Amino acid sequence: MCVTAQPVVSPDSTNIPNSENGWYLSPHGTIRILVLFAEVDYDVHPDLDPGPGGGVNWPKGQLPNWKDNLFDPFALDQPKAMVSQYYHEMSLGNFTVLGDYVDRLIVVKESEQKNLRDYSGMAWSNANKTGEFHTARNLSIADFDQWRDGGRPGMPKVNEPDEPHSFDHVMVILRNSPLPDGNGSTDAGSSGSLFGYPSDTQSRFGASSELPFGILKHEFNHLLLGGNNFHSGGGNAPNFTSYFIPLQGGWSMMGAANSSLLTACAWDRDRLGWYTKEAANKIHAVDPAGHELNGDIDPLSGDTGFYVLRDFVTTGDALHIRMPFIPEDEHPQWLWLENHQTESRNHCTTDRFHFEENPCVKKAVPGIYAAMQVDRANKTGTNIYGGYADYLRPVGANGNYDLFLRGDTITFNCLWPGPTQPYFLRNANANPLTGSQDLEFPLTDRNNDGTISRAEMFARKVEINNGTEMDEAIFLGNSRQAFTLQGNNKIGMGTNPSSANMLSLVCDKTRETLKAGKPNNRTVRLNGISVELLEQRADGGILVHVRTGDVRVDRDVRWCADSIVLPQLAGPDGRSMIVAAKRTVLVDRSATPTRMVAQGAERGKTWFSPPTQFTLLPGADVLVEKKAALELKNGSALHVMPGAKITLTKKARLRIGNDCQVVLHGTGALVGNERCLRKLRKQGRLVNVAE
Repeated sequence: MCVTAQPVVSPDSTNIPNSENGWYLSPHGTIRILVLFAEVDYDVHPDLDPGPGGGVNWPKGQLPNWKDNLFDPFALDQPKAMVSQYYHEMSLGNFTVLGDYVDRLIVVKESEQKNLRDYSGMAWSNANKTGEFHTARNLSIADFDQWRDGGRPGMPKVNEPDEPHSFDHVMVILRNSPLPDGNGSTDAGSSGSLFGYPSDTQSRFGASSELPFGILKHEFNHLLLGGNNFHSGGGNAPNFTSYFIPLQGGWSMMGAANSSLLTACAWDRDRLGWYTKEAANKIHAVDPAGHELNGDIDPLSGDTGFYVLRDFVTTGDALHIRMPFIPEDEHPQWLWLENHQTESRNHCTTDRFHFEENPCVKKAVPGIYAAMQVDRANKTGTNIYGGYADYLRPVGANGNYDLFLRGDTITFNCLWPGPTQPYFLRNANANPLTGSQDLEFPLTDRNNDGTISRAEMFARKVEINNGTEMDEAIFLGNSRQAFTLQGNNKIGMGTNPSSANMLSLVCDKTRETLKAGKPNNRTVRLNGISVELLEQRADGGILVHVRTGDVRVDRDVRWCADSIVLPQLAGPDGRSMIVAAKRTVLVDRSATPTRMVAQGAERGKTWFSPPTQFTLLPGADVLVEKKAALELKNGSALHVMPGAKITLTKKARLRIGNDCQVVLHGTGALVGNERCLRKLRKQGRLVNVAE
């Protein structure tokens, strides 16, 4: 069990909508949920029964074996039941979720129903036939009515009972109805009268045998966070409009079947006002001596230095790093960093990968877990429940790559054996700026019609990693995704993944909603920010160094994006970028789609990204050291704007593909071997444009 602090934080306003007040339910205080367990008697069509005998943990005709592991009926300093424990841990003790169940199984006869899809209604009506209201702990209606009905989204909820009483929340769990196992829904409202009383909110779930933890928390969290446009962290579905082309996995309170970690994320806690009592800052870390530091930082404004991130689940520590240079008419972005010490060290049962009990899944390891937030920073005002789904994109330590299907179908064995299409991941196809990351569903034009849709996505199940076959269900979590001292210990301008902002493209299952126009982010802005892990402490704390001006590219990189911009940065000797000796910066075209419609075709290949335009803004100064190289490929163009400069030292190389160009605008300068530059000008690969 986790040891957690007990925060007491009030929302900023009682007159203006505030996300800390919750959507339809308050995420603060205590709520007690009434649970109905139900099954269907298929007395007309017994052949339609999906679970005639029930499962091991929920036999036919009985209450499930886990009935007492769902909710604690009364508040405990250290909750024991699974869902009560989850909310205690995720809220840092700010939200207590209790519950009890009607102490008899509700049986719904098929012959008495018009259909079997009024999941809550049919359970309620049959519960009313079983006699008086009675729960396992002999609780009364008053015990389930702590909050006044009618709370408006974002407004304070009244912590008083209704007159007459109304259940705060009624949850129906069905064993063998047409509602599939692991599916469910929730809403504000009532399904009529239950034992003489309505409800404020309600939900219903299918569960053939096991406790439906994933979908249960997902649907209940809607009532705290918002509607379907709040799907994130592995809980989204193809039809919903999102900030990115692929569906995202990862971790959050809105995670579900496709989550990696099962915990909340720092965005969730900040959104709901789940803060630690002793902290002076809502988002915080500590310095090396243990003194609190503000974790909501803007490095280019001077928020740099050494930060210790203690275990996120138990302390709430996190860093929230603003991405600079993004114009005000585009979606803002922030990089979140959380130290998950995982269940093995913090004993929090949800700080683990979703399916890591299976031996084929490489377990979560202690380390820094990262994600990029796009938009969704507005916590107060009339529009706080707008926006799109998948506003969080995981940043995996193993980086981003262009992936290619092998073209055949094989049987995978990890988790759920079945057919899958293996894919290639090769180091040569590293694409830190726009490539696919582990915890998402890549898309490819399978039917060759010049468009892509989420109907053409594939799951990352069997990977051919530089020639080695890996059947590890990577998209559900893998140890390689954590930043560690022993593995990838740095996020920077020249690393994979990169510290730069990401491209966003608001779209639904089949189309680009905004046609790639603003406020989409269609330019990657290199920023010189780096975060480096320096020390793993015995108590689980991880020391990181956040700095700016870290512009030295000391490894080979391949940069692809619709547009890449290098601003004037304050690196060594005023440089904005230094390509280290014997290293290559390759500017290439992304083979990972950045658009949903074809952007050109050549030699039988259809591109779903335009050629990369790399622009050095005025004042940007690039140094290419001895035997280092700057290379352009696949139609890429390098624009050197007035006042910007590239210096090629002796034996440095500039390689420009036949279909590529370097364009010097006005006073933009390229300094190097004059003989080589004259040759490039003669070939039309180096041109000057007057400004």
